[in-house]
Amino acid sequence: MSTDNTPTTLDGTAFLFPGQGSQAVGMGRAFYDDWPETRAMFDRLDAALDIDLTGLCFDGTAEAIQQPSITQPLLLATGLAVYKGVTARFTVEPTYVAGHSLGHFTALSAAGAMDPAATVQLTHQRGKCMEQAATADGPGTMVAVLLADQDEVTQACATRDDVGVALYNAPRQTVISGTTEGVTSVQETLNEQATTTARFHELDVGAAFHSPVMATAVDCVEQAMGEVTLREAEIPVVSDVSGEIYTEPSVARQDLTNQITSAVDWVRVVEQLRAQGIERFVEFPPTGVLSALVERIAPDADCLTLETPADAREVFA
Repeated sequence: MSTDNTPTTLDGTAFLFPGQGSQAVGMGRAFYDDWPETRAMFDRLDAALDIDLTGLCFDGTAEAIQQPSITQPLLLATGLAVYKGVTARFTVEPTYVAGHSLGHFTALSAAGAMDPAATVQLTHQRGKCMEQAATADGPGTMVAVLLADQDEVTQACATRDDVGVALYNAPRQTVISGTTEGVTSVQETLNEQATTTARFHELDVGAAFHSPVMATAVDCVEQAMGEVTLREAEIPVVSDVSGEIYTEPSVARQDLTNQITSAVDWVRVVEQLRAQGIERFVEFPPTGVLSALVERIAPDADCLTLETPADAREVFA
Protein backbone atom coordinates (compact mmCIF):
# COMPACT_ATOMS: atom_id res chain seq x y z
CA MET A 1 0.00 0.00 0.00
CA SER A 2 1.26 3.50 -0.84
CA THR A 3 2.19 5.85 2.01
CA ASP A 4 1.06 8.97 0.13
CA ASN A 5 -1.86 9.82 -2.13
CA THR A 6 -0.27 8.23 -5.19
CA PRO A 7 -1.95 4.88 -5.77
CA THR A 8 0.14 1.75 -5.87
CA THR A 9 -0.42 -0.25 -9.05
CA LEU A 10 -1.21 -3.85 -8.21
CA ASP A 11 0.95 -5.83 -10.64
CA GLY A 12 -0.80 -8.76 -12.25
CA THR A 13 -4.24 -7.59 -11.11
CA ALA A 14 -7.31 -6.63 -13.14
CA PHE A 15 -10.51 -5.08 -11.79
CA LEU A 16 -13.72 -6.37 -13.38
CA PHE A 17 -17.14 -4.69 -13.53
CA PRO A 18 -20.32 -6.68 -14.29
CA GLY A 19 -23.16 -5.91 -16.66
CA GLN A 20 -26.90 -6.21 -16.94
CA GLY A 21 -28.29 -9.47 -15.63
CA SER A 22 -26.10 -9.48 -12.52
CA GLN A 23 -28.18 -6.92 -10.62
CA ALA A 24 -29.82 -7.72 -7.30
CA VAL A 25 -31.73 -5.65 -4.76
CA GLY A 26 -29.32 -4.63 -2.00
CA MET A 27 -26.16 -4.82 -4.11
CA GLY A 28 -23.36 -2.78 -2.57
CA ARG A 29 -25.36 -2.02 0.59
CA ALA A 30 -22.64 -3.19 2.99
CA PHE A 31 -20.12 -0.80 1.40
CA TYR A 32 -22.64 2.06 1.34
CA ASP A 33 -23.35 1.61 5.05
CA ASP A 34 -19.72 1.19 6.16
CA TRP A 35 -17.65 3.41 3.88
CA PRO A 36 -18.32 7.18 3.75
CA GLU A 37 -16.38 7.40 0.47
CA THR A 38 -18.70 4.87 -1.18
CA ARG A 39 -21.78 6.56 0.24
CA ALA A 40 -20.64 10.00 -0.99
CA MET A 41 -20.03 8.75 -4.54
CA PHE A 42 -23.32 6.85 -4.70
CA ASP A 43 -25.23 9.86 -3.40
CA ARG A 44 -23.46 12.11 -5.93
CA LEU A 45 -24.55 9.85 -8.76
CA ASP A 46 -28.06 9.59 -7.34
CA ALA A 47 -28.29 13.38 -7.34
CA ALA A 48 -27.27 13.48 -11.02
CA LEU A 49 -30.49 11.69 -12.05
CA ASP A 50 -34.22 12.27 -11.66
CA ILE A 51 -34.76 8.74 -10.34
CA ASP A 52 -34.25 7.44 -6.81
CA LEU A 53 -31.18 5.25 -7.26
CA THR A 54 -30.68 4.70 -3.53
CA GLY A 55 -34.27 3.67 -2.91
CA LEU A 56 -34.38 1.39 -5.95
CA CYS A 57 -31.04 -0.22 -5.20
CA PHE A 58 -31.59 -0.96 -1.54
CA ASP A 59 -35.38 -1.13 -1.13
CA GLY A 60 -36.71 -1.73 -4.65
CA THR A 61 -38.04 -4.88 -6.25
CA ALA A 62 -36.32 -7.28 -8.63
CA GLU A 63 -38.86 -6.32 -11.30
CA ALA A 64 -38.25 -2.58 -10.89
CA ILE A 65 -34.48 -2.83 -11.24
CA GLN A 66 -34.72 -5.01 -14.34
CA GLN A 67 -35.81 -2.09 -16.52
CA PRO A 68 -32.73 -1.09 -18.60
CA SER A 69 -32.99 2.64 -17.87
CA ILE A 70 -32.89 1.75 -14.16
CA THR A 71 -30.59 -1.27 -14.20
CA GLN A 72 -27.78 0.38 -16.11
CA PRO A 73 -27.23 3.46 -13.93
CA LEU A 74 -27.72 1.31 -10.81
CA LEU A 75 -24.98 -1.10 -11.85
CA LEU A 76 -22.68 1.75 -12.78
CA ALA A 77 -23.30 3.60 -9.52
CA THR A 78 -22.72 0.48 -7.44
CA GLY A 79 -19.45 -0.42 -9.15
CA LEU A 80 -18.06 3.12 -9.20
CA ALA A 81 -19.03 3.82 -5.60
CA VAL A 82 -17.28 0.69 -4.33
CA TYR A 83 -14.28 1.45 -6.57
CA LYS A 84 -14.08 4.92 -5.03
CA GLY A 85 -14.12 3.38 -1.57
CA VAL A 86 -11.38 0.91 -2.46
CA THR A 87 -9.08 3.48 -4.03
CA ALA A 88 -9.61 6.00 -1.21
CA ARG A 89 -9.09 3.51 1.60
CA PHE A 90 -6.31 1.35 0.24
CA THR A 91 -4.60 3.73 -2.25
CA VAL A 92 -4.33 1.09 -4.94
CA GLU A 93 -5.17 0.76 -8.62
CA PRO A 94 -5.18 -2.23 -10.98
CA THR A 95 -2.92 -2.92 -13.92
CA TYR A 96 -5.98 -3.17 -16.19
CA VAL A 97 -9.74 -2.68 -15.99
CA ALA A 98 -12.44 -4.44 -17.97
CA GLY A 99 -16.21 -4.60 -17.95
CA HIS A 100 -18.86 -6.89 -19.36
CA SER A 101 -21.32 -4.97 -21.56
CA LEU A 102 -22.66 -2.16 -19.33
CA GLY A 103 -19.61 -2.80 -17.14
CA HIS A 104 -17.45 -1.38 -19.94
CA PHE A 105 -18.86 2.05 -19.00
CA THR A 106 -18.01 1.46 -15.35
CA ALA A 107 -14.48 0.40 -16.26
CA LEU A 108 -13.95 3.51 -18.40
CA SER A 109 -15.18 5.83 -15.68
CA ALA A 110 -13.07 4.06 -13.06
CA ALA A 111 -10.08 4.52 -15.39
CA GLY A 112 -10.69 8.28 -15.49
CA ALA A 113 -11.90 8.38 -19.09
CA MET A 114 -15.37 9.75 -18.24
CA ASP A 115 -16.75 11.91 -15.45
CA PRO A 116 -18.83 9.72 -13.09
CA ALA A 117 -21.91 11.97 -13.08
CA ALA A 118 -21.86 12.27 -16.88
CA THR A 119 -21.44 8.50 -17.17
CA VAL A 120 -24.40 7.66 -14.94
CA GLN A 121 -26.56 10.07 -16.97
CA LEU A 122 -25.31 8.45 -20.18
CA THR A 123 -26.16 4.94 -18.98
CA HIS A 124 -29.63 6.10 -17.95
CA GLN A 125 -30.17 7.47 -21.45
CA ARG A 126 -28.63 4.37 -23.04
CA GLY A 127 -31.18 2.27 -21.19
CA LYS A 128 -33.99 4.48 -22.49
CA CYS A 129 -32.66 4.13 -26.04
CA MET A 130 -32.70 0.36 -25.72
CA GLU A 131 -36.21 0.34 -24.27
CA GLN A 132 -37.42 2.42 -27.23
CA ALA A 133 -35.71 0.05 -29.70
CA ALA A 134 -37.28 -2.96 -28.02
CA THR A 135 -40.71 -1.33 -28.25
CA ALA A 136 -40.25 -0.40 -31.90
CA ASP A 137 -38.54 -3.53 -33.24
CA GLY A 138 -38.75 -6.19 -30.55
CA PRO A 139 -38.74 -7.05 -27.84
CA GLY A 140 -37.13 -10.19 -29.23
CA THR A 141 -35.41 -12.69 -26.96
CA MET A 142 -32.05 -13.87 -25.65
CA VAL A 143 -31.21 -17.55 -25.17
CA ALA A 144 -28.13 -19.04 -23.54
CA VAL A 145 -26.62 -21.89 -25.56
CA LEU A 146 -24.72 -24.39 -23.46
CA LEU A 147 -22.37 -27.20 -24.53
CA ALA A 148 -22.30 -26.24 -28.23
CA ASP A 149 -19.04 -25.10 -29.83
CA GLN A 150 -19.02 -21.32 -30.26
CA ASP A 151 -18.01 -21.56 -33.93
CA GLU A 152 -21.05 -23.74 -34.62
CA VAL A 153 -23.28 -21.21 -32.86
CA THR A 154 -21.74 -18.35 -34.86
CA GLN A 155 -22.27 -20.21 -38.14
CA ALA A 156 -25.87 -21.01 -37.28
CA CYS A 157 -26.56 -17.34 -36.57
CA ALA A 158 -24.92 -16.31 -39.86
CA THR A 159 -27.79 -17.90 -41.78
CA ARG A 160 -30.14 -15.09 -40.67
CA ASP A 161 -29.98 -11.30 -40.45
CA ASP A 162 -32.33 -10.96 -37.47
CA VAL A 163 -30.27 -12.86 -34.89
CA GLY A 164 -26.65 -12.99 -33.79
CA VAL A 165 -24.33 -14.06 -31.02
CA ALA A 166 -24.73 -11.53 -28.22
CA LEU A 167 -22.27 -12.91 -25.69
CA TYR A 168 -19.25 -15.18 -25.90
CA ASN A 169 -19.20 -15.76 -22.17
CA ALA A 170 -17.06 -18.87 -21.81
CA PRO A 171 -16.07 -21.96 -23.76
CA ARG A 172 -19.30 -23.71 -24.75
CA GLN A 173 -21.38 -20.95 -23.21
CA THR A 174 -22.72 -18.38 -25.65
CA VAL A 175 -25.87 -16.29 -25.78
CA ILE A 176 -27.85 -15.68 -28.97
CA SER A 177 -30.11 -12.68 -29.37
CA GLY A 178 -32.60 -11.37 -31.90
CA THR A 179 -36.18 -11.72 -33.01
CA THR A 180 -38.11 -14.57 -31.45
CA GLU A 181 -38.50 -16.20 -34.87
CA GLY A 182 -34.80 -15.87 -35.63
CA VAL A 183 -33.67 -17.26 -32.29
CA THR A 184 -36.04 -20.22 -32.63
CA SER A 185 -34.69 -20.92 -36.11
CA VAL A 186 -31.08 -20.90 -34.87
CA GLN A 187 -32.01 -23.29 -32.06
CA GLU A 188 -33.51 -25.67 -34.62
CA THR A 189 -30.39 -25.43 -36.78
CA LEU A 190 -28.15 -26.23 -33.84
CA ASN A 191 -30.27 -29.19 -32.86
CA GLU A 192 -29.90 -30.54 -36.39
CA GLN A 193 -26.24 -29.74 -37.02
CA ALA A 194 -24.32 -29.40 -33.77
CA THR A 195 -21.78 -32.10 -33.03
CA THR A 196 -22.75 -31.95 -29.36
CA THR A 197 -26.31 -31.83 -28.05
CA ALA A 198 -26.88 -28.20 -27.16
CA ARG A 199 -28.90 -27.06 -24.19
CA PHE A 200 -30.90 -23.84 -24.24
CA HIS A 201 -32.02 -21.47 -21.51
CA GLU A 202 -34.13 -18.40 -22.25
CA LEU A 203 -32.94 -15.32 -20.35
CA ASP A 204 -35.42 -13.15 -18.51
CA VAL A 205 -34.01 -9.81 -19.68
CA GLY A 206 -36.95 -8.19 -21.45
CA ALA A 207 -35.21 -7.33 -24.74
CA ALA A 208 -32.79 -8.66 -27.34
CA PHE A 209 -29.60 -6.82 -26.37
CA HIS A 210 -26.46 -6.91 -28.56
CA SER A 211 -28.50 -7.91 -31.61
CA PRO A 212 -29.99 -6.48 -34.82
CA VAL A 213 -33.16 -5.71 -32.83
CA MET A 214 -31.18 -2.92 -31.12
CA ALA A 215 -30.19 -1.23 -34.41
CA THR A 216 -32.51 1.74 -33.92
CA ALA A 217 -30.85 2.43 -30.56
CA VAL A 218 -27.50 3.20 -32.21
CA ASP A 219 -28.29 6.75 -33.34
CA CYS A 220 -30.00 7.45 -30.03
CA VAL A 221 -26.94 6.36 -28.03
CA GLU A 222 -24.54 8.14 -30.37
CA GLN A 223 -26.45 11.36 -29.83
CA ALA A 224 -26.26 10.94 -26.06
CA MET A 225 -22.56 10.13 -26.23
CA GLY A 226 -21.94 13.25 -28.29
CA GLU A 227 -22.69 15.28 -25.16
CA VAL A 228 -20.12 13.42 -23.04
CA THR A 229 -16.43 14.32 -22.90
CA LEU A 230 -14.13 11.33 -23.24
CA ARG A 231 -10.53 11.58 -22.02
CA GLU A 232 -7.45 9.40 -22.26
CA ALA A 233 -7.89 6.56 -19.80
CA GLU A 234 -5.40 6.64 -16.92
CA ILE A 235 -5.57 2.85 -16.59
CA PRO A 236 -5.53 0.64 -19.71
CA VAL A 237 -8.92 -0.82 -20.63
CA VAL A 238 -9.53 -4.18 -22.31
CA SER A 239 -12.35 -3.90 -24.84
CA ASP A 240 -15.20 -6.38 -24.51
CA VAL A 241 -15.90 -5.84 -28.21
CA SER A 242 -12.47 -6.42 -29.77
CA GLY A 243 -10.44 -7.85 -26.90
CA GLU A 244 -7.80 -5.19 -27.55
CA ILE A 245 -6.14 -2.96 -24.93
CA TYR A 246 -6.66 0.76 -25.31
CA THR A 247 -6.62 4.16 -23.59
CA GLU A 248 -7.66 6.39 -26.53
CA PRO A 249 -10.99 8.27 -26.34
CA SER A 250 -11.77 7.55 -30.00
CA VAL A 251 -11.61 3.80 -29.37
CA ALA A 252 -13.86 4.08 -26.34
CA ARG A 253 -16.45 6.04 -28.30
CA GLN A 254 -16.48 3.53 -31.16
CA ASP A 255 -16.59 0.51 -28.85
CA LEU A 256 -19.50 1.83 -26.80
CA THR A 257 -21.47 2.38 -30.00
CA ASN A 258 -20.54 -0.96 -31.60
CA GLN A 259 -21.50 -2.72 -28.39
CA ILE A 260 -25.21 -2.05 -28.97
CA THR A 261 -25.55 -4.51 -31.85
CA SER A 262 -22.26 -6.44 -31.59
CA ALA A 263 -21.28 -9.39 -29.46
CA VAL A 264 -19.55 -9.03 -26.12
CA ASP A 265 -16.52 -11.33 -26.27
CA TRP A 266 -15.65 -12.02 -22.65
CA VAL A 267 -13.52 -15.00 -23.62
CA ARG A 268 -11.17 -12.71 -25.56
CA VAL A 269 -11.09 -10.23 -22.66
CA VAL A 270 -9.90 -12.89 -20.22
CA GLU A 271 -7.48 -14.42 -22.70
CA GLN A 272 -5.99 -10.98 -23.40
CA LEU A 273 -5.58 -10.26 -19.69
CA ARG A 274 -3.91 -13.62 -19.14
CA ALA A 275 -1.59 -12.93 -22.08
CA GLN A 276 -0.57 -9.68 -20.36
CA GLY A 277 0.39 -11.54 -17.22
CA ILE A 278 -2.77 -10.99 -15.18
CA GLU A 279 -3.03 -13.64 -12.48
CA ARG A 280 -5.56 -12.03 -10.15
CA PHE A 281 -9.07 -10.92 -11.11
CA VAL A 282 -11.01 -8.79 -8.63
CA GLU A 283 -14.74 -8.58 -9.30
CA PHE A 284 -16.64 -5.52 -8.05
CA PRO A 285 -20.28 -5.66 -6.95
CA PRO A 286 -22.65 -7.13 -7.81
CA THR A 287 -20.39 -10.16 -7.75
CA GLY A 288 -20.54 -13.77 -8.85
CA VAL A 289 -21.22 -13.75 -12.58
CA LEU A 290 -17.85 -12.63 -13.94
CA SER A 291 -15.68 -14.58 -11.51
CA ALA A 292 -17.55 -17.75 -12.47
CA LEU A 293 -16.90 -17.05 -16.16
CA VAL A 294 -13.23 -16.29 -15.56
CA GLU A 295 -12.84 -19.58 -13.71
CA ARG A 296 -14.27 -21.43 -16.73
CA ILE A 297 -11.96 -19.63 -19.16
CA ALA A 298 -8.80 -19.63 -17.00
CA PRO A 299 -9.18 -22.28 -14.28
CA ASP A 300 -5.77 -21.51 -12.77
CA ALA A 301 -6.49 -17.79 -12.28
CA ASP A 302 -7.06 -16.28 -8.84
CA CYS A 303 -10.62 -14.88 -8.75
CA LEU A 304 -11.65 -12.65 -5.85
CA THR A 305 -15.08 -11.14 -5.24
CA LEU A 306 -15.81 -8.01 -3.23
CA GLU A 307 -19.10 -8.77 -1.53
CA THR A 308 -18.41 -6.96 1.75
CA PRO A 309 -15.90 -4.45 3.17
CA ALA A 310 -14.29 -7.39 4.98
CA ASP A 311 -13.54 -8.96 1.58
CA ALA A 312 -11.85 -5.75 0.46
CA ARG A 313 -9.71 -5.59 3.60
CA GLU A 314 -8.60 -9.14 3.03
CA VAL A 315 -7.73 -8.44 -0.61
CA PHE A 316 -6.08 -5.02 -0.32
CA ALA A 317 -4.90 -4.38 3.24
